[in-house]
Amino acid sequence: MNFSEIVQLSVQQRIVLVDAIWESITADRRKTPLSEEEIEEAQIRITAAQKKPSYLSQWEKMQSVQKKKK
Repeated sequence: MNFSEIVQLSVQQRIVLVDAIWESITADRRKTPLSEEEIEEAQIRITAAQKKPSYLSQWEKMQSVQKKKK
């Protein structure tokens, strides 16, 4: 399937396609262990979130705004 065929699909069909692609990526990712650099970056982000929990509350606010729009 090429790009011109994909854009001709309905929105619902494209969402299903994207979901299938995403699932295949995450399945492949589960098979591949994280690199040392990825582990270090995750630790940095976890530490930053713990030091400044407001980042998480900002994310929650954004999610609630999006839910209200629906």
